[in-house]
Amino acid sequence: MKKFFFTLMTCAALASVALAGGKTDEGAAFVGEWRDKGSETITVSKVNGGYRAVSKLDDPDMSFFDMEVKLVAESDQLLVTADKEAQALELSADGTLTSHMRNKTNTFTKVK
Repeated sequence: MKKFFFTLMTCAALASVALAGGKTDEGAAFVGEWRDKGSETITVSKVNGGYRAVSKLDDPDMSFFDMEVKLVAESDQLLVTADKEAQALELSADGTLTSHMRNKTNTFTKVK
């Protein structure tokens, strides 16, 4: 009976890992520091089953324009706002990041 119970629990654990495994890696390519050709840097980190994007301008006098957004992975190439109402960050085939977080879209390249 113990062997049967142990086998059943092992199968259940493996099944839950397999089902969750596909979703946990979505968005992993976004993690890191991204920089545009101007003065903006976006840092993406994984937090609490989602992602946090922090956008900062290099000019300390413009720090009131800094923003922080909680995001979730819609796919491997798209992060959307936590309420899923708007797309925020998108990975291109060439490895660049397109940000829709501000009023106009902007393209970034990965620094770290």
